[in-house]
Amino acid sequence: MASGLVACGPAGGDDGAGGAGGSAASGGSGSPVSGSTGTYAASTGTYVGNTTSSTTGGDTASSTTGGDTTSSTTGGDTTSSTTGGDTTSSTTGGGDPDPGTGESPACAGLNNGSGTTIPCATTADGKAVCFGSTTATTLKYDDGTDVTGVAQVSAKGFTEEACVLLETGAVHCGRHAQISRTPVVASGATMVSGGLNHACAIASGAIKCWGDGVPADVTFSGEAPVQVACYYHGCCAVTDAGKLYCWGENNGGMHGTGDTAAHTTPTSPRTVPGRAIYAGPGQDHMCAVFEGGKVQCWGQDWNKQLGGLGASSDPGVTLVDAGATAVVGGQFHVCVLLSSGQVQCSSGGQSEGAGLDMGRLTPVAGISNAVALSAGKHYTCARLADASVRCWGAISHGATPAAISGLTTRDCH
Repeated sequence: MASGLVACGPAGGDDGAGGAGGSAASGGSGSPVSGSTGTYAASTGTYVGNTTSSTTGGDTASSTTGGDTTSSTTGGDTTSSTTGGDTTSSTTGGGDPDPGTGESPACAGLNNGSGTTIPCATTADGKAVCFGSTTATTLKYDDGTDVTGVAQVSAKGFTEEACVLLETGAVHCGRHAQISRTPVVASGATMVSGGLNHACAIASGAIKCWGDGVPADVTFSGEAPVQVACYYHGCCAVTDAGKLYCWGENNGGMHGTGDTAAHTTPTSPRTVPGRAIYAGPGQDHMCAVFEGGKVQCWGQDWNKQLGGLGASSDPGVTLVDAGATAVVGGQFHVCVLLSSGQVQCSSGGQSEGAGLDMGRLTPVAGISNAVALSAGKHYTCARLADASVRCWGAISHGATPAAISGLTTRDCH
């Protein structure tokens, strides 16, 4: 179950594959990335005469000969060359997302992964908070000072444990009020995710893990990880090649390999519908978003967390045909973020409202402008477009989302 809030990824840029919880956008030559409002688009080529162009996301290269040109680009890098005529160019944003990650760590207001009982979030002023109710608690170092300069935070386990990713690329872990000053990862980290008794970080083109039951270093034969999401006793990752991998426990066949044996090395589902964008594992099930917004799931459906579609380890079941940008899983529930900003959840009735106690996907009332999701054992949280956070399930004690008091998460940039 994902703990903490995974906020939206960058708009535009190269080689992003599925930021944590945002909408997918593809640049002119880049791969799908996660952004708060991105959509698939391509913008390349040569224009002649009078041209007006607008591009959101990705890198844009344009060359215009003659005529008047007005171009507006939001996100990504823009290179333009004009011969003759008048040229007006406006660029908002720019630059590539942080290397090795499909989301900008600064946008990881909610953490992803599963295997925790409380969510955590990164605040607008760069601090870290966790909350077991609608009141957030600020994380502190073991010397009593606030943890600052935080890019992402991820809760870990069923106790008050957490790991924070600093803007320096270092990862520190510990109890909520006693985060160690000694880093677990000294530098180079771009994302962190916690499971039950372990955690992993993307660093230097690989995944480094610590704790019980997981290998210390995970690589992907020349592919670079862009997302890592840990669950109870394992993790899943998406690479820059659009591949989906999982390792650790494989209960219910959640790895999609046609068996239930644990995997000590990364393994991919036998059948996938295309390039993977985002992974969202639960306890005994795993779902992922693929190009076009299709959500495919593997593993246990005995509690109808997969929409009552029946258990399937190979080839998996389709939970959503199109339009999804992120998916998260709890112990007995699944929630999907749609490109419209709506959130839909399914459960079989044992998630304390986290899945609305319905054996099918059902819209979450009052949530229409979500840009990111996070889920835990019996809860789900959404980051809204105004940077506020609403949670339901064990946090609100019911299916009605409740606001986390005074919490404003970091804006995407």
